Amino acid sequence: MKIDLDYLASLLAVFLDSEEAHVDFDDMANSGIEVEKGDYLNDKFLFHIQIVIDNQLIGKRTGVAFNLEDIGISQYLDGTDDICNTPLRLTQIGHDFAYTLNNKEILAKLKTELKDAPFKTLFEGGQKLLQHIMAKKLDAILE
Repeated sequence: MKIDLDYLASLLAVFLDSEEAHVDFDDMANSGIEVEKGDYLNDKFLFHIQIVIDNQLIGKRTGVAFNLEDIGISQYLDGTDDICNTPLRLTQIGHDFAYTLNNKEILAKLKTELKDAPFKTLFEGGQKLLQHIMAKKLDAILE
């Protein structure tokens, strides 16, 4: 499965749009993210939440999450899943990437110009694009 930047942007937007410091799986589901399909996690959700964990974009109250169990997801030998509605938060790196994907101009560039790039390139490229846009805005303010 390939990373779907629109989906990832929607997933991270749940955190940005929240009035609370932490969100949970119910908040994600209520925002339109299909977390579960019966006794199983939605494959698209599972893939993207694992990418988020791999890149340390989310954490729990006590720090960074390193695996599914850290965020309250247990997977059983029969393939079923169990979710504990653990409070989750964006890490600082997660906020940086969420703000990058929240910018429609940058998201469009990443989807067209870097669509097959590795995650690290997407992240770093998005940060550089955001810095460039912000530098232009600062220059305009300082004039």
